[in-house]
Amino acid sequence: MGEWTYILSNELGRLIDDYYRCTDTNIKEQIQIDIQLLSEAMFIGEQSS
Repeated sequence: MGEWTYILSNELGRLIDDYYRCTDTNIKEQIQIDIQLLSEAMFIGEQSS
């Protein structure tokens, strides 16, 4: 696991925690979009390795 993957993985975990703690539906929706984008970036990064 590369250093960037480790950093992105930690950030993904933080976003998921934020998502479950958030009560504002608008913010929760934005967090969900961020989670999806970060997950896709990690997937693409792993495919190019």
